Amino acid sequence: MNRAAVRSEPRPRKELGQHFLRDTGILRDIAEAVRPPADGFVLEIGAGTGELTAELLRRHGAVVAVELEHRLVRYLRRRFADERLFRVIEGDARTVDLAAELGPTARFAAVGNLPYYAANPILRHLLEGKPQPTEIVAMLQREVAREIAAPPGKRSLLALSIEVYAEAEYLFSVPPEAFDPPPKVWSGVVRLRVRPEPLVPEERREAFFELVAKTFRNPRKQIHNALAQGVWLPKGGAREALEAAGIDPMRRPETLALGEWLTLLDAVEAVRAHA
Repeated sequence: MNRAAVRSEPRPRKELGQHFLRDTGILRDIAEAVRPPADGFVLEIGAGTGELTAELLRRHGAVVAVELEHRLVRYLRRRFADERLFRVIEGDARTVDLAAELGPTARFAAVGNLPYYAANPILRHLLEGKPQPTEIVAMLQREVAREIAAPPGKRSLLALSIEVYAEAEYLFSVPPEAFDPPPKVWSGVVRLRVRPEPLVPEERREAFFELVAKTFRNPRKQIHNALAQGVWLPKGGAREALEAAGIDPMRRPETLALGEWLTLLDAVEAVRAHA
């Protein structure tokens, strides 16, 4: 590691919403939480000044980092110039072509302190793209992390969207003072164990997400009203579909399990077909 580079590290930019994690104990906890495959490596999203990178290299060996900001890419290359198992990709984690950068059969676990404004599109890109990580350990705004890992019966649209691809586990909370500068809110670390195959078949995914998204426009309403107002169905079709799916029309969308949404999708399509 280049010690001179460490002494001249860049400062976080307020206009970009940057908050660099400095707490050494939490950095170790995150590095320990990552479990790359035995024959793989760690993909770090948003390496910043490399504090977590250094812990990952010590614990896991090979690390490939994705960093958007050019000044930080230059700094990381100077800091880890002696690390032959480190590589940094200059690019946007929301759109980077991982197949081209890593190879279509790459095996890796992903980790990162994700920017609050870009967390959802980054997770979506990792979960829907190829190659996929075996797991993702992500630091997010605590409210979002808890939402993703919410127990059955309290599923949001975001939680359901993640559940299609991965099993979520809330790991621990991170206070604002662990960062430089401190953000206004707490953060939370969540683990996503990526499924070998998504729970919704590819050919049904678009229709599934359309149904869920439109029904969740009114998440606090009873499912009968939310469905009737959010999705096109013939008159009386919402109640007919719910009855065919065996779902109590008085329930709220957040209480439905993923399997129930798939059953409801079948029922909705059947009602439309006979309209």
